[in-house]
Order: sequence, then C-alpha cells, then structure tokens
Amino acid sequence: MANTHRAPKQWCLTKIETVNSFENWRQNIIYTLSLDPHFAPFLGDNVQWQKKTRFGPNRGFLNDGEDVAEANRRTREQKVSMLELMLGQIANYCPVISRNTIVKNSTSIENIWQTIRLHYGFQSTGAHFIDFAAIHFEPNERPEDLYQRIMAFVEDNLLRRDTQITHHGGAIEEDEEMTPSLENFVVLTWLRLIHTDLPKLVKQRYGTELRSRTLSSIKPEVSQALDSLLEELRNSEDAKVMRAATSNFPAKSKFVHEEKLKLSYPRSIKSCPLCKATGRPDRHFLSKCSFLPKIHG
Repeated sequence: MANTHRAPKQWCLTKIETVNSFENWRQNIIYTLSLDPHFAPFLGDNVQWQKKTRFGPNRGFLNDGEDVAEANRRTREQKVSMLELMLGQIANYCPVISRNTIVKNSTSIENIWQTIRLHYGFQSTGAHFIDFAAIHFEPNERPEDLYQRIMAFVEDNLLRRDTQITHHGGAIEEDEEMTPSLENFVVLTWLRLIHTDLPKLVKQRYGTELRSRTLSSIKPEVSQALDSLLEELRNSEDAKVMRAATSNFPAKSKFVHEEKLKLSYPRSIKSCPLCKATGRPDRHFLSKCSFLPKIHG
C-alpha cells in the first residue's frame, strides 16, 4: 500500500528567502523528520542537547533506564548517533549555514531555527517588529500578495514562550495567537497601503455590514470588489483635478494677458543717442540733453 503520509520533496534554502518561504521550508522538513521514529523525539519543544566537544562527546545524553520499554531503550551513544544523523539531514538542505553550526554547535531544534532566522535577518526580536513600517505596495504586486506578506510578517512576530523576548519585564508564558483586533489591524493596513483613501471608501460602502461584522470578516467581499473600488477612487481624483483646473482658469488667463501686455509695450529705457555716439554718459532722454544746440528766437 502506498505511503499516504509522504511529505513534499524537501528543497534547499537559497541565499534569499522571505519569512513565508522559510516557514514553508521549516514546516516541510519538520514533517519529514517526524515520520522517522528515531528523529521524532528530538523535535519536541523542550528537548535540548549540548554542543559536541572533545570533553562532551555524548552531548548530555544518558542511557535509558528500566522505566523505558526494552524495545525502545537506547544508549547515550545511540542517541547521539541518531541526533547527529538528523542534524546532518537538516544541514544538507540548509547550505547557507555552515554544517558544523548545525551538527556540532546546535543545542535544540529551536536554536537551529533561530540561527537560520538570524542569517536572513528576520529573527524574532523586538527590533524586527519595527521593520513592519517598511512594508509597502510593490510595483506590479497583486493586492492579495501584499496581504499575505503582511499577514506572514505579523504571524512571525507573535510572541512565543520559547523566545528570550520579555513583555513589560515579564516572560512570555504561552504562545500568542492572532486575535480579532490584530486581524482587523492587518486588513486596515493592507487597505491603506494599496491606497490611502481606500479605508475611508470601504467604511462608506460597507457601513451597514460593519455595524455587526468586523473588518476582517468582510475582507473576502472587499477583495472581490477591489478593482471597482480603486476605479471609483481614480475617477474621484480625476474629477478633483478637473475642478481645480477650471477654478484656476480665470486667474491664469488674466496673468497671461498681463504678461502679453508687458511684452507688447516694453518699458522705455533712457538713452541719449547723441551722447552715446560720442561716448558720454547717455542715461537721459535726447530732449533733456544739455549738449543740444540752443535755438535763439
């Protein structure tokens, strides 16, 4: 009978990955490794081991005692062997990280994920959340792709109890989940990044629905009507431009008319041709020239 639990073929991480592509890779390799009963015990949230050194070759593992069924009992050497075989598999599909970093220097599966996140620059830190402000609507990007990028970023920054981040001085006791308010915030941000006036238009068009439903709840309807909503905004902007051009026309015409008059009737410049010809100061009219011969009556 065919194996119905086979995971998609594992692929290698590349030099450039996004939060979403890394999570897809991580989830796939976790699923693949969990299918092997020898690897599954090392994938638990609280499972840790030590770095491999000359003085600690067993990485902190102990032989199983009699409380473990004999069929499942393992020596510490066997545990180390299975662990390093699993870590080697992860390293095979993560060429961007040195092999020893994963195989010899890792201390937990979460430690490996954080190392990879650090390499790509989206590790879970308080500072990483500030990068949310840098998200914008890329040229030629589909609106739905933008929404998925925003959602993936927010989900990746939800606080987890296995991180070192504290909140108001207190440790995180349980994994944070997406709340309705946070989902509304994601949709509102999505609308604003597509067009700054889109949230206002959605509020007008879907005012009745929003009386009893959240913004996130009507997101599918907004997505389907997005083209017509954006077209309405473009038409509104065109109308504003036309009104502005019409209202400014009389003032502009008057200005152009005055400029033409100035060009048609240039200001007279004082210059005496008689003095100019002889090299004397000529900044006076000929009629006022003192060198004109006097006429005696």
